[in-house]
Amino acid sequence: MITAADRAAELAERLWQAYVPYRRGRGTAGDLEAMLEILVLATFARAEGRSEDDFAKWWRRASVEAAYGYSGFSLVADLRRALQDAARHPGFPLAWSADLDIGSARDDASWMPAFVAALDRGPGLAGVSVADVCELLLQRHAAEGALPGGEFYTPRGVADLLVDLVDPRPGDRIMDPACGAGSVLAAAARYLAERGPVGDNSFEAYAVDRSNVSLAMLDLALHGVSAPRVEVANPAMLLQDRNLGRADRVVSNPPFNQRIDGWERGRFIVPPESSANFAWLQLVWSQLREGGIAAVVMPARAAWAGGSEALVRRQMVAEGAVLGVIALPAHLFVGTNIAVHVWVLGRGRQSRPAHRSDSVILIDARSAGSRSSDRPRVLSGEDVGRIAERFRRWSVTSEEVDEPGFSRSVAFAELIENAGSLDPRTYVQVKSVVGGAADLNAALGDFEVCNRETSELGVELAQVVSAQDQLARDGVQCRDLLLKDVVSTGARADGRPVRLLAGPSGSLVRAQDYVGADGVPVVMPKDISDAGFNVDDIRYISEQHAERLGRFRLNRGDVVIARRGDLGRCAVVGEEQLGWVCGTGCFVVSPPDSVDSHYLAAFLRSPGAREWLATHSTGSLALQTISLKALGALPVALPDLDIQQSIGEAMAGFDTYERRLRDQLATVRDIRSKALNSFLAR
Repeated sequence: MITAADRAAELAERLWQAYVPYRRGRGTAGDLEAMLEILVLATFARAEGRSEDDFAKWWRRASVEAAYGYSGFSLVADLRRALQDAARHPGFPLAWSADLDIGSARDDASWMPAFVAALDRGPGLAGVSVADVCELLLQRHAAEGALPGGEFYTPRGVADLLVDLVDPRPGDRIMDPACGAGSVLAAAARYLAERGPVGDNSFEAYAVDRSNVSLAMLDLALHGVSAPRVEVANPAMLLQDRNLGRADRVVSNPPFNQRIDGWERGRFIVPPESSANFAWLQLVWSQLREGGIAAVVMPARAAWAGGSEALVRRQMVAEGAVLGVIALPAHLFVGTNIAVHVWVLGRGRQSRPAHRSDSVILIDARSAGSRSSDRPRVLSGEDVGRIAERFRRWSVTSEEVDEPGFSRSVAFAELIENAGSLDPRTYVQVKSVVGGAADLNAALGDFEVCNRETSELGVELAQVVSAQDQLARDGVQCRDLLLKDVVSTGARADGRPVRLLAGPSGSLVRAQDYVGADGVPVVMPKDISDAGFNVDDIRYISEQHAERLGRFRLNRGDVVIARRGDLGRCAVVGEEQLGWVCGTGCFVVSPPDSVDSHYLAAFLRSPGAREWLATHSTGSLALQTISLKALGALPVALPDLDIQQSIGEAMAGFDTYERRLRDQLATVRDIRSKALNSFLAR
């Protein structure tokens, strides 16, 4: 099944291929900025443009000119007019200014027609996350050397890790003092979009390089940040700001090892002028409010360098400013093989867990990620999740976190004895595995069982799908009903209500209402995948609170639908989810007996339904949202119940098979690890 991510990748590739032939023999420095401006304009025109709006007329004219190959000079002029007029409309994601412009007729008249034509080809932006397209174009420019790498672009895996470590919450003030192209704050916007409106947060961005200001603003706008402001600043200037200590979260990938001038003493020892590493660390810490947390990318040498840097490091450890350091692998960044660390900082006692008052967690994740050919190494979502989960276990629980070869909680006293070294390699030792062969044999046995069960499941799935072959040949007669009519005209034999219901408002489930894992799970959009429910990061409320939300509790056979993000994403409630709560950002459908739940879920995930939902969506540029009224107007093709059940059974079989394949992949990775330990056991 084609996902929203697949569609975004296809569109980004189509746009890039339309652009590439025009790169040679001309200046390309402003091309990425112009591309993102076109994406902003196209998305706004599609979402908000009315036939009488001048900006919509200019955009349609430019689209026609691109489709028919008219003069690029005329197209660039029309895009400029459209952008200037759109910027005066309420809700446009960029603040209007007289300097707001798009491209240059001389430099851009060649490639812009092909780019706009590629954007309008096929479904275009329908059903696609424009934020993902933006991210992929940034990746491509960095990877292809179309623009400089370094601090300009932070790879998505690294940016996601920084954000996951600090776990920003709705309402937080989030800052990046060296934002580059805005990649890290954009990751924060993605993270928050799964938890509530991005507009509830304040984003504060500063660029060291003036040329990055516009790129960062566009990147943030395409990720749903309304009217983002990005200012030019340097660390010394920011530290002199009288309004220090305002940020709840700071995330940053600052430039490494640069010389700085004009640095005044802050809370800690003055860092050496020859290297800005500890100046950045002190600046980040100083920007935090009491209880605030930061995650910063640093070169590996900052964890072990001697001299005055060691003095600063020891003081930071002694005063409890360092919560953790994570060693990441080399080759993560374009154009360099430098290995980096992530420093997690906290300000004040509220930022530090009471049960870890005199220790730091060190994580050695140098083996994380994967690399193909000479491309940069990539951290997967699984890699990010494992690292962030270990840090959360250390900071939230009193559970054991020491794991040979991966992590260790180290007392301040031991760190200071080692000259304040925070290099995870010094403390996280890889131990020989006793009985490695036995462990490997056991893992291989598990794999054989898993492989056999997967094969059997595949045979069963093939039989189920084969049984539908004649059905496909004969065709299926359907009646079309609006979803609201499906639930308003049917009934259930068990007496439970047939309903189409939006989840509770944010005022009914507030951030402070969540409890530990012994509570009742609350399903949010992030907890739903096309293969079912994902409980890795699910949150809980108390049983008493859940009882007060009785009308939102889930029953077997309910279909829970994400109302924002990847529209059409849904999952069917089984016995395991009985009594859970439908959360904010979701809808729940309790279908009548005449509708099979698995069929309804399969229909909602179908390309046609997803495209319809995308067409009727509203919301920010980066986060499409469907209203309850619009969802109720979705036309649903309903065959007879027995045919629904046959199709639903086949689709449920695919879901089960996909989950089994994911489990098998996890088993293979476990075997690989145990095999290596077995080979190296002494």
